[in-house]
Amino acid sequence: MIPNFINFAKVSDVLLAGAYWNPNAPVLFTKQDLLSEFKIKIIADITCDLDGSIPATKRVSTILDPIYDYDPLTDSLKSPLSNDNFITIMAVDNLPCELPRSSSEEFGRDLIDRIIKPLLQEDSEGVIERGTIVKDGKLSHIFSYLQDYINQKA
Repeated sequence: MIPNFINFAKVSDVLLAGAYWNPNAPVLFTKQDLLSEFKIKIIADITCDLDGSIPATKRVSTILDPIYDYDPLTDSLKSPLSNDNFITIMAVDNLPCELPRSSSEEFGRDLIDRIIKPLLQEDSEGVIERGTIVKDGKLSHIFSYLQDYINQKA
């Protein structure tokens, strides 16, 4: 199989690489491709396979230090965002683990701020009222449109 990714790399600015890569499969592009008509300036290598399908992924980055630059002319790493001719790489190997963590933290924060506070204190924005489907055994005004459905099921 001959990869044709370089056709996309000539017209793209960003690459989000998240597909599984098998060492027996061809790489997406080569170091030589980086020196030709390669237009991509930012690569988020979510799979983070060192010596894998992305030859610019030379090291793993971290959540606290997530990016570095790659100089294709010297095949070396540089400070992040240091030169427009370099490619900025994000290769956080535990990023898939961080996404649920971040989501959980944000969900927890939203639950406290947007639900628990209105439940326990003043609900000045009407969040609880707008989210209440049934009260005292009857559909709330906002959800009264469901009455026909309920009548059909009864």
